[in-house]
Amino acid sequence: MDNGSPIIFALDIGTRKVMGIAARQTGEGLEILASRTIEHTARPMLDGQIQNIEAVAKIVLQIKNSLEEHLGLKLTTAGVAVAGRDLITHRSKARRDFELEEEITLEIIKELELEAVDDILSDPRKNSANFYCAGYSPVYYELNGAKIQHPLGHRGKEVSCEIIVTLLNRSVLDSMFSVLAKAGLTPVNLTLEPIAAINAIVPPELRHLNIALVDIGAGTSDLALTQEGFIYAYGMVPMAGDEISEGISQALLTDFLTAENIKRSIDLKDKIEYEDIWGRKQEITSQQAKDKTSASVKKLARVIAENALALCAQKPEAVIVVGGGSLTFNLIPELAESFGLPIDRVGSRLPQAIKSLKNLPPELNSPEAVTPLGIALMTAQSQGLNFIEIEVNRKKFRLLDFKQKKDILGALTLSGVLNNKRLYPRPGAALSCYVDGELRFIKGSSGQPARITLNGKETASLSERINPGDKIEFQEAVNGENGSSTLKDLLDLKPAEITFNRQAGSYLPAITVNGQKAPSGQAVMERSDIRILNLKAKDILESHAIDTQTLSERQVLVNINGQPKVLTQSNFSLRLNSQPCALESEVKNGDAIDFSLTQPTHYKIKDVIKIPERIHSLRIRVGEKDIEVPVSPLQIFMNGQEVSPEEFLIDAAEIKTFHLKEETVMLSEIFRYIDFNPQAALGKKMRILVDDEPAGFTTPLSEGSRVKILFENRED
Repeated sequence: MDNGSPIIFALDIGTRKVMGIAARQTGEGLEILASRTIEHTARPMLDGQIQNIEAVAKIVLQIKNSLEEHLGLKLTTAGVAVAGRDLITHRSKARRDFELEEEITLEIIKELELEAVDDILSDPRKNSANFYCAGYSPVYYELNGAKIQHPLGHRGKEVSCEIIVTLLNRSVLDSMFSVLAKAGLTPVNLTLEPIAAINAIVPPELRHLNIALVDIGAGTSDLALTQEGFIYAYGMVPMAGDEISEGISQALLTDFLTAENIKRSIDLKDKIEYEDIWGRKQEITSQQAKDKTSASVKKLARVIAENALALCAQKPEAVIVVGGGSLTFNLIPELAESFGLPIDRVGSRLPQAIKSLKNLPPELNSPEAVTPLGIALMTAQSQGLNFIEIEVNRKKFRLLDFKQKKDILGALTLSGVLNNKRLYPRPGAALSCYVDGELRFIKGSSGQPARITLNGKETASLSERINPGDKIEFQEAVNGENGSSTLKDLLDLKPAEITFNRQAGSYLPAITVNGQKAPSGQAVMERSDIRILNLKAKDILESHAIDTQTLSERQVLVNINGQPKVLTQSNFSLRLNSQPCALESEVKNGDAIDFSLTQPTHYKIKDVIKIPERIHSLRIRVGEKDIEVPVSPLQIFMNGQEVSPEEFLIDAAEIKTFHLKEETVMLSEIFRYIDFNPQAALGKKMRILVDDEPAGFTTPLSEGSRVKILFENRED
């Protein structure tokens, strides 16, 4: 064998059979060197899933040994595929907006695609913990709202993309690796069966058509859909050729392998002989066998069409069927009816239509060879998953990548690190509140992006290439903190400079939150109603630890000449700028407050009535001595009794004032200005004369009045 080009060994490990193809890449295309196919003697695989690793590995080893003997060389590596039943796909869309037009760079595109991937991996509803993220495929891009094949280098204010994220079950890959290891093979390329089939039989130049590819095997029917130049959806139906065989087995009471032979003989023989489960010889005509399979074929066609149409944006223009199950009698007409298409729009494309194949042997020019040949083509072109061993966060991983993305992004997604960790932070939520009736927002922080190092060096590029043995350290992005603030920081309060009891100080106004007073250091809560109150005298007192609840203020109502007046009496003294004030009095910058608990506030007559400043004196002669008695032109009565201006006010007092036309004083006033010894009047009778006329204490005196005070013995 010519050693010029490496030998490609492709394996299609199916539910009913295993096919191996040996080929090599030449300048004219992929040259087929040899192929071997061996059917399972039992059922070590069900619906595309390996059930018995030992049995499957034994058949793979037989095919490998046969091809090695034919080629005269050793096969150590293989390209393989797994069934579509083990594939989970999710669609995701991401969008980026710019304030001004920007050039769309590769980094922007990658970040946009990654954001869509991250939305899937971080969604707990997707339940992706037990799956490998095998990669993603762009479905379409949009620039400024219009679809575009690739936005790289274009300028725009908005770019978006929709992708298909593919996830593979870990247990499926592990069982495949175990089979290859037992056969002495190392996987160099891995793909999905529907991807291999569509890449082989539906080339890019046909993908502008709305085509549904159906790969009907024994255990599964895999779906791939194209439109507008893209493969935009994958799907799987857990039903295929074995469904027909099982129907025959139940109808004729045979084992599964006998039923499989009857199915294959329907179009080859007029009469089919077989043994039932008791070993009795039986015979059935081809038409009878067709009648037995009719219901199962209709069911299979209907289920395939229902699943395909559920994935389609619109009904396909054509349906291409491949795989061994596509040879089932009457299946293509039933598919046409189920899809609602003319019969000429449903059919098979044979491998001879694949232009890149060379020396295609007749035994491989059948629908069941499309997928194995597709695996060989993808292995030759390294279009499937490649395998590299790297270290991520000190754990070793064997990574797979459908698109050969040997970069940091591929390593992080395929190693599963991004299944529960974020590359980009979520910004913190804004906090809203009302300040004096105005809606205010407190922004959250933007957070910190993930920190990534490659072989000890920090890198910001997710597209940086990686090589086997590389070590990646990944620290998850830190989400932004939600908006938060204290009342003091939010309100930017400016203190007032106030002098309290001759000591200068700075004072902040009072704050209420939802109607309750709050300290300035309190945290702002969502939708709080915050009010800034005018600074009051009581706020100043409370800031000096004075309990204003113990301070009492009592209102006193008096009527002054028929006019009511309200006064406040207190058990303390409070003055604002030297004037009496109340606890609720507003205080401004530069004010001075004086406070005392030892000087209670009470009011006298002179505090509410203006006393004339002009006071005269009357000259009165008392006995042999002249005295001067001061006299005011204003006379004051409280509750009917004449009082002096120094008298304290009482609540509900009726106060009346009179302006005197004549200046007089009552006789009783003179006793303040004379020496009078009450002891001299003991046991005697006092007689008072004014101008030689008998008088009493209330007798009015005027200028020059003569008063005599006489003491006489009392008569028995």
